[in-house]
Amino acid sequence: MSLSFSFIFVSFHGGIMKKIHWLLVLIFVAIAFAACSTTSVLKRDTLPSIDSLMNDYPDSAYKALMDIPLSKIHSRKDRAYYALLMTQAQHKNYLPLENDSLINIAVHYYRPRKDYEKYAKALFYKGVCIEETNDRQKAIEIYAQAEQIALQTDDYLTIGLINSQMAWLYQKIYIENQVDIERYTKAIDYFRKAGHKRNEYSAVSLLGQKYRVTSQLDSAYHYLELAVELAREMKDSVALFHNYSLLANTYFVDDQYEKARDMSLYVVRNHGGIPIADETYHCLSRTYARMGKPDSARIYFNRVSHEAVHSKNHRIMLTLAEVLKAEKDFEEALLYTEISHALADSIIDASRRMDLYEIENRYNNQRLENINQRLRYRTRINNFLIAIISLVAVIVIIVFLVIIDRKHNDINEKIAFIEQLKTETSLYNNTLLEKLDKQSMVETQLKEALEKRIQTIRELIDLSYRYGGLPDTFVKNFNKTMNINRLSEGALDDLSDVVNAKYNGVVDYMIDKHPDLTDDDVNLVCLLCCGFSATEMSVFYNHSNGKSIYSRKRRLAHKLNLDTTLDEYVANSLHLCQIQSELH
Repeated sequence: MSLSFSFIFVSFHGGIMKKIHWLLVLIFVAIAFAACSTTSVLKRDTLPSIDSLMNDYPDSAYKALMDIPLSKIHSRKDRAYYALLMTQAQHKNYLPLENDSLINIAVHYYRPRKDYEKYAKALFYKGVCIEETNDRQKAIEIYAQAEQIALQTDDYLTIGLINSQMAWLYQKIYIENQVDIERYTKAIDYFRKAGHKRNEYSAVSLLGQKYRVTSQLDSAYHYLELAVELAREMKDSVALFHNYSLLANTYFVDDQYEKARDMSLYVVRNHGGIPIADETYHCLSRTYARMGKPDSARIYFNRVSHEAVHSKNHRIMLTLAEVLKAEKDFEEALLYTEISHALADSIIDASRRMDLYEIENRYNNQRLENINQRLRYRTRINNFLIAIISLVAVIVIIVFLVIIDRKHNDINEKIAFIEQLKTETSLYNNTLLEKLDKQSMVETQLKEALEKRIQTIRELIDLSYRYGGLPDTFVKNFNKTMNINRLSEGALDDLSDVVNAKYNGVVDYMIDKHPDLTDDDVNLVCLLCCGFSATEMSVFYNHSNGKSIYSRKRRLAHKLNLDTTLDEYVANSLHLCQIQSELH
C-alpha cells in the first residue's frame, strides 16, 4: 500500500515538474530567437552613404534605397533612418506621398532621443505628407514644431527648407499679411549659411515673384536679378531664362514696355531647346497691346498654349482684354476684363471657403481624434487590467503548484523515511538494550527512554499501513505521533556514562583522543556505538528524515580530520577498546 501511494505522488509531481521545465525551455528559446533576430545585417555606412547623396543626387539616393531588401532592415534605428530617407527621396523625386504612415516610424523613434537633426527632418517631412493630403492647417502646425526642434541644431539647410515650405504654403492660401515674405527671407538666409545655392536660388526667385504682385517693384527687381546671378553661377539655362521672363513681366508691371518687350524677345530668340513658358508670350502680347501694336499682340497671344486658352483662366482673360483694347474693341475688352475680375474674386472666395472648410474639417477631425483618444485610453486601461489579472492568476497558479509540490515532497519524504525505518530498524536487537538491566536507576531510565523511541518507530511503521491511501490523514497522524512521543529533555544525559561502562570505556578513549568533542558529539558517537541506524537516530532526535543525521555525521568526521567514515572510525574504536579490556 505504502509503495503504491509513494509511486502515485512521485508520478504526479514528476508530471508537473516536466511541464514547467518544458515551458521554461520554450521561453528561453523564444528570447534567444528574438535576440538573434534583432541583429541588423545592414552595413554601418550604407544608410549614411545614401543620405550624403540626397541633396545633390536624389534620384540616385532613391534607387539605392529601392535596392535595399526590407528583410535586411531589422533594428528600430535602421527602420527609422530608412523611413526618413525614403520619404525624403520620394518628395525630392516628385513622387506622391499618400499618407504619413512611413515617416511616422521615424517621428516616433527620434522623438524621445537627443538626435534633434533627424527628429526635425522627420517632422518636416511629416508636414509635407500632411500638406499633400490638403490638411494645410495641421501641416503648418507640424512645420512650426519642426522649426522649434531644428533651431536647436546647426542644420541650416533643414531650417531653410521648413521656412521655404511654410512660405510657399502661406502663399498658396492667399494669406495677405506678408508672412510668406518673412518666411522666404528667413529661408534665403539659412540656405546661404548652409551653402546650398540651388535652394537659395529657388527661394530668391519665388520671393521676387511675390514682391512683383505686391507692387514692391524695387524689391522684385533686386531678388529677380539676384536669381539671374545665381542661375548663371549654377550654369542652369532653364532657371536663367525663367527669371528673364519674370523680369520682363516686372518691367511690364512697371510700365517699362520697351524693356519688357526686349527681354521677352531675347528669351524667345535665344532659348535654344529650352521650352518657353506661356508667361513670356503673355508679356509680349500685353506689351505690344500697350504700345499700340495690336497685330503683334494678337500674334503672340495666339502662341499661348491652346489648352490654356480654352481653360479661360484669369491670366488668359487679362491678356485677351489688353489685345481687344488695342484693337479698339472696347465692348469685348470690358467683357473679358469683368470676367477676369470675376475669376480673381472666385479664386479668393474659393480660397476663403477652403479655409472655412478646413477649419470645420479640422474641428471634426479633432472631435473624432478626441473620441478615438478616449477609446484608446479605455482600451489601454482594459488591456492593463487584463494584464494585471492575468499576472495575478499566473502568480496564484504558480503558488498553488509550489504548495502542491512541497506537499507532495513532504509526503514522499515521510513515506521514504518510514520505508527506510522498516529496512534499518533492529527494534530490540540492539546490544545496548541487551546489556541494560535494572541494576541502577540510571540504566532503568535510559532503557525506558530508548524503548519509548522504539515504540514510536513501531507506530510510524503502522501508520504507513493504516493510512497509505489517505495522504492528508497520514501526514496529520505522522506529525501527531512525532509530537506526542517527543523525547523529554535530559533523557539521554546519562547515555555517555552507560555506554562508557558497557562498551569497555570507549567514551573515555574518544574524549582523550579528541578533547574538543561536545556533549552532542558524544551522544551521537554513543548512539553509533549502540548500533542505531541514521533513521532510528532521526526518531530519537524528533526529526522527520535522516538527512540531518547524515549531515551531523559528515560534520563530525570533518571535525575529527578522519580519513574514513565516522561509522568505520567508531567501529574501530570499539574493537580497540575491547582488545585492551581483554588484555587487562
